[in-house]
Amino acid sequence: MASFNIQIDHGDDKITLTIIPKEDYYIIVYLGSILGAIRKMGLDWILLQQEEIDPGMPEYSDHKLNSEATQVSLGIHEINLIAGEIENHLANQ
Repeated sequence: MASFNIQIDHGDDKITLTIIPKEDYYIIVYLGSILGAIRKMGLDWILLQQEEIDPGMPEYSDHKLNSEATQVSLGIHEINLIAGEIENHLANQ
């Protein structure tokens, strides 16, 4: 499956994330850096540990960038939004 973009609300902003499908998880990329990866486990989506993510990917980042960039964290709310958008994308394939 090819990479695809999703948009989620993050605070007062709408941000675009690139989703890179792997064998059994999805890498989440923002502004060219990996924010993390999630995997579906039953009905739940879990955040993977950094060492579980394919090291051949872009640089891993916690995204504390300059003041012009939106600071993005992957809390339960963001994971649920991202998971919902991934499921919507897969349903429309």
